[in-house]
Amino acid sequence: MTPASTQRILLVEDEPGLREVLTLALEGAGFHCEAASGIEEGQRALREATFDGVLSDLKLKDGSGIELLTWMKEQGLETPVVIMTAYATTETTVQALNQGAVDFITKPFKHEDLIGTLKGLLAAAEPEAPLPTDLGELVGVGPVMRKINALIGKVSRADTTVLLTGESGTGKEVVARLIHRYSDRAQGPFVAVNCGALPETLLESELFGFEKGAFTGASALKRGLFEEAGGGILFLDEIGEMPLALQVKLLRVLQERRLRRLGATEERPVDVRVIAATNRDLRARAESGAFRDDLFYRLNILQIEMPPLRDRPEDLPVLAEHFIRRFCKKLGKPPMQLHPETMSLMLCYRFPGNVRELENLMERSVALNPGGPITRDLLPEGFGQSALGEPAERPAPLAIPADGFDLEAWIQALKGHFLRRALDDVGGVKTKAGKRLGMSFRAYRYWLAELGGLEALPKDFPWPADFPAPVVDEGGGTDGPKSEV
Repeated sequence: MTPASTQRILLVEDEPGLREVLTLALEGAGFHCEAASGIEEGQRALREATFDGVLSDLKLKDGSGIELLTWMKEQGLETPVVIMTAYATTETTVQALNQGAVDFITKPFKHEDLIGTLKGLLAAAEPEAPLPTDLGELVGVGPVMRKINALIGKVSRADTTVLLTGESGTGKEVVARLIHRYSDRAQGPFVAVNCGALPETLLESELFGFEKGAFTGASALKRGLFEEAGGGILFLDEIGEMPLALQVKLLRVLQERRLRRLGATEERPVDVRVIAATNRDLRARAESGAFRDDLFYRLNILQIEMPPLRDRPEDLPVLAEHFIRRFCKKLGKPPMQLHPETMSLMLCYRFPGNVRELENLMERSVALNPGGPITRDLLPEGFGQSALGEPAERPAPLAIPADGFDLEAWIQALKGHFLRRALDDVGGVKTKAGKRLGMSFRAYRYWLAELGGLEALPKDFPWPADFPAPVVDEGGGTDGPKSEV
């Protein structure tokens, strides 16, 4: 690790007194500190010198610390940034994390806490420390999953409501359990209920409980799940399916932290943190009246969106290996791995069931395989085909179409596709994208401009069949004005 005495910190703070005090504290801890009074001075300093870290106030006279983060991201600067603020909100926290901030520190703070935060983050930024591929049960190596893991760490410490969104099978309950594991409620229970699996009357009694004699068949008092989860977390899965009448009662519990059992005359306090999950677009449902908009805003304090597996192909081999190891151990099978042909076929498949579908596929393959590589014949019949029997995804693009194709145009499109994909993979940082493609930042920026900018780059893979061969005349040239001979 680089000693603090050689680490350079850029301090961006518009209040002169605080700027001077923080400069003295940082230099007293062995850092070399350069101070800037706002966004413009900070940008100028970052253009002229290299820093190991940036410490910026959120609210500045000429802008916001988030504006500085956005500018740094556009410039391809990977310097770790810590935001100082006395006005931390969910919106600003998530926005800053999405733009690349590595931490928040809330005013007032002790200088030793600030110094400890900076030293810890700068040590973690050293390239020698490899990031784990399996954080808890959330497996992944790509930038999207790394960002989600960082967000889980932040969300876990904030004892408020969380909304998890994403398609079915993307791992929303896994995230909910990780939040529970790393929260201050880890010693309390984790209680889960699927709001779409129970009829309205049963769901109401399950959530809120009932008194003896509240209705026919209520022969004894029953505590609801809100009470069962006391001191811990209640996970409301498929919250978008909850009937409107129950949404009113849920909103009151979230706001008042009190509930009334069915048949009771008095309310009782509840101490529970709620995490909700849905694969529906709750905002659209709220706008259409199918979901209460006041409940949506109450649930959507902290949101984590889980990406579909098709948008994180770099994680598929790691996930497959993870599940194979798990099921080999569970089923008492010898170690095995995917045959390259099987992996190629899986990489061409969209996995509409996401991680859950992959998990089930690997369990089946391990169960049917006596040992050795998992070959494609162990996959379900018709795997990778649509309901019409056609391939769900086109096979590897290496074959030349029967009618030929325009090689030069395809190569240009291929360059553009990988320029864009590399940028997406590293969270929009051009310096990292260039490194991923074996080129410098200048070279990457040149090719990006040459191909018409980011918006002109193809998002989907350019298949040769999409580039028909130009008509060639008998003389070997393409159609067009013939040269006189």
